[in-house]
Amino acid sequence: MPNPFDRMAARMDAATIKKMGKTAIINGSSYDVVPADQLEEMGPLSGTGTSLVVFSELYQPRRNDSVDYDGKNLTVTRYDMFNGKPRIHLE
Repeated sequence: MPNPFDRMAARMDAATIKKMGKTAIINGSSYDVVPADQLEEMGPLSGTGTSLVVFSELYQPRRNDSVDYDGKNLTVTRYDMFNGKPRIHLE
C-alpha cells in the first residue's frame, strides 16, 4: 500500500496532466507530457529550447528517440531528470 506522500504525489501528477498535459508519440508509443520551454543561452546565441517532461515510469529516454509532438517530428538530443521524471530535450 502506498504511503500518504506517494498518494499525494500521484494526485498532483494527475492534476498536472489534466490541466497542462499534452500527448506525444515517442517511438510509436503514446505518452502524457508537459512542455517545459526554457531559455537557451550560448554566448551570443540565444533562443527557446523545446523540452518535454514525460509522465510515465515506462519510458526510458535515449538519444535519437523519435518524437511526434505538436504536429512536428522531432528527435531527442539529450535528457535529464526533472522531479523524478524524464525530461527530454528536442531538436
